Amino acid sequence: MEAAERTIGQILTDEIRYEIPPYQRPYSWEKGNVEQLLDDAWEAFKANDEEYFIGSLITIERSKDELYEVVDGQQRLTTLNLIFARLRDAVSEPAKTALGKRVLPRNELTGEEETPRLTLRQKDQSFFRRHVLASQEITESIFREIENNQDAPKIRIAENLAAINQFLSEKDEKTLKLFANYLLTKVYVVFVTTASLQSAYRLFNVLNARGMPLSNADLIKNMLFARLGGETTKSEDLEQQWLQLEDTIGIERLDQFLAHHRSSVTATKARKTLHEEYKPLIEISEDPFTFLDGITTSARNYLRIQQNGFENVAARRSLRSLHRVAFEEWVPPLLAYLNNPVDGISEFEFIDFLEKITYQNWIRRLGFTARLTVYFRLITAIRSGKSADDIRSIFRHNTQNEEFRALLDGEVYGKPFAQAVLLRLEEADQDESVTKNYGGRITIEHVLPQALKEEYWRERFTEETHRKWLHRLGNLALLAGSKNYRAQYFGFDRKKKIYSERNNKVSFDTTKKILDQDDWRAEQIESRQNGMVEAAAEIWAIA
Repeated sequence: MEAAERTIGQILTDEIRYEIPPYQRPYSWEKGNVEQLLDDAWEAFKANDEEYFIGSLITIERSKDELYEVVDGQQRLTTLNLIFARLRDAVSEPAKTALGKRVLPRNELTGEEETPRLTLRQKDQSFFRRHVLASQEITESIFREIENNQDAPKIRIAENLAAINQFLSEKDEKTLKLFANYLLTKVYVVFVTTASLQSAYRLFNVLNARGMPLSNADLIKNMLFARLGGETTKSEDLEQQWLQLEDTIGIERLDQFLAHHRSSVTATKARKTLHEEYKPLIEISEDPFTFLDGITTSARNYLRIQQNGFENVAARRSLRSLHRVAFEEWVPPLLAYLNNPVDGISEFEFIDFLEKITYQNWIRRLGFTARLTVYFRLITAIRSGKSADDIRSIFRHNTQNEEFRALLDGEVYGKPFAQAVLLRLEEADQDESVTKNYGGRITIEHVLPQALKEEYWRERFTEETHRKWLHRLGNLALLAGSKNYRAQYFGFDRKKKIYSERNNKVSFDTTKKILDQDDWRAEQIESRQNGMVEAAAEIWAIA
């Protein structure tokens, strides 16, 4: 390993090329990072500081003084390329050509473009070459397309170019030339070279241990590449397979998926960091490609769960209900089932059982470990090839229908599951062919108010009956919009008018039934309570 201080001018030359290897993360610096770099360098320039240090650049030397793979520092190096490309575009000749050599040299005799000084990951390189190196405009339609595709690296490049353009537009050409010269001659990095992928891998992990903000997905990917032992051709194939995984899931939620996948395979609580949990799984796999095949299949099923991509209408309804739960421990058993389907139990039946046990345990307020026990038993049974009846028996063995029903028949308002329960009961009143997606703000309101201020309520409720019915399902209404304090203590007729206006925005059938009542007494609440508890039992009780 060698290390030396070098200026930006010494590392960005028309002699040296850099490549971002496939085990690296994509470009992820945000607008704030770029603005901070520009502002700090600008302050150093204005103060005429003799040197300004911006960190290290750690590389694998592939061809001495010619080609380097970037292990650490690609965020800064890519951003420097963005800055010099825009500086080149902002000045006239001969400065334009001089700066152009730092990012995309041209043959001085033919004018043809030569090899870029920096090559990003394969997925991003074409965009980088067109819109950074070749200066093609990123139109609004192009930006919308990359936004719709949730292509985070390209979004970051586009946003950061806009920030650089804004910074440069505030300065005249003479100042920009002087600033460019300062960046090239007075801004320094520590340039570190290593000799092999294995050395880079060790250094990569040491850097992470010292606080380098790598994602678990980065480190898991790095382990896969390290297992190849530096075989270049296979590395390219593995990169393609990993990019396919990123495309399927999206970089920003890759760690979350990998955590769920791990649980769906091991059926154990994580005791180490996620990438450490993956190490033995990778070591016992046949090879990195076989391992990634399994991960990619799981990723497609995870996407089905996230996007509710099931044909069966009832399955979609149950899954929509599961997505309202305050925790996601139910995802790994469903992932395990989709990755290893069990003969004799359909997708709908499994999801239906999973919704039932999840809501029962949520409403029963089981702790994290107790909830996991049920899910891990399911995963273990599925992965060991147990029968459909064995799977059903796990659900039935862990059900507590009576306790669950008693809790729902008690006070519900203020409980974390209250809105999810009311929304599911709302769906139970509808035909399965009807699908409603509730957006915006939804509130739960008491019909019988929390204080008996109006004469209407004092005539109909004693303190005892008020306490008995106030927070129970039968007295709760779903409404669209913010909490309506204006209607909080009004009599029933005035409340109904306000509820009717609010219910026109988002129609709740369970609220319509309240509007159909002429009066609101304990008898009406009790009748509605019994009906709602019965409906809840039909949805979530396990026979």
